[in-house]
Amino acid sequence: MSLTEVPNSLEALRKEQEYDPRQSERFHLYPKDRIEALATTSGLIGLMSGFYDGVQKAAARYLLENGHRLPKTKGGWYFYHKRKNYEIIVGGTSVGIKRGLKYGGVVGSLFLLEYSLDSIREQVDFINTTVAALIGTTVYTRFQHLSRLQTRKMIVRGTTAGLLLGIIQDSLIYARSGHVWYIDEYKRRLK
Repeated sequence: MSLTEVPNSLEALRKEQEYDPRQSERFHLYPKDRIEALATTSGLIGLMSGFYDGVQKAAARYLLENGHRLPKTKGGWYFYHKRKNYEIIVGGTSVGIKRGLKYGGVVGSLFLLEYSLDSIREQVDFINTTVAALIGTTVYTRFQHLSRLQTRKMIVRGTTAGLLLGIIQDSLIYARSGHVWYIDEYKRRLK
């Protein structure tokens, strides 16, 4: 009895693997999971790069502020470095947290906007990613009060990056045998 059930369970497993409800999702993740993962990852990258930059700045600032009164004794040097390490850790941590929250918030907002456009249009494609990148860079340039030339360059670069990201996402969906409407339409017209 168990020998006859094994092939049936393997066949059921194969059929289950063939149908994957996430195969047409971006990055093979549901929207909530995708937004959380990308925002968290970018936040961690921002935290690490901010910590590194904050440590460098805090060390330079500490030397600049205390360079005129360097210690003369062994105990003085001990406390000098102890205080310097404290200032470096505090400076690096504060810059790292700020940058991590900033990166996580921006990336999370961008992919939330992308998901909102997916829901409004009821299509998952590169157009939504491109429009989300266009809106995101436009808001960023207005928030930073950039000049017209800087604004134009930033918008062109951001939109191009969004277009490339969208095409990459669509190609990943297609590679998983997911449905990309313009590729499906192209195949249908070829028949």
